[in-house]
Amino acid sequence: MADFLSDEWLEALQNLGSKSPVFEGASLSCQYEISGTPEGKVRLYMTWKEGVLLDASKGKLDDPDCVFNVKFEHAKALFFGDESVEEAFMRGDLKIEGDYKKFLLDLYDWRQSIGYRQLWEELESV
Repeated sequence: MADFLSDEWLEALQNLGSKSPVFEGASLSCQYEISGTPEGKVRLYMTWKEGVLLDASKGKLDDPDCVFNVKFEHAKALFFGDESVEEAFMRGDLKIEGDYKKFLLDLYDWRQSIGYRQLWEELESV
C-alpha cells in the first residue's frame, strides 16, 4: 500500500486519474499546500481536463485556478471523501485561494459523480 502523498501514491493517482471518464466542463488546475505532514510541508498539483487527470506531481504549478491550503490531518479525509469539502471550507480547515466558486459550486456535480468517487476509492486501496 502506497503512503498518502508519497511518490508511489502520486504515480497511482496519475495512472488511475488518466483513465477517468470524461465529464464535460470539469477542467481545473489545482495547487495543494499540505502542512504538518511527516515530511513537513508538501506541495503538489493536479491538472484536470474534462474530468480526466492530465498531471499530478509534486512541486509548484504556475498560475493554478485554485490553491488549497490544508493541514495533513484533514487532507486525506478530504481527498477520499470522508470529510465534506464544503464543510471543511466553512469551518476554515480548508482554505481556497483563487476560483473557489468554480471548485465548490460549478464542479460540485463532477466531484459527486460516480467516476470521480471511484477514482478515490480505487486509489485508497492502492
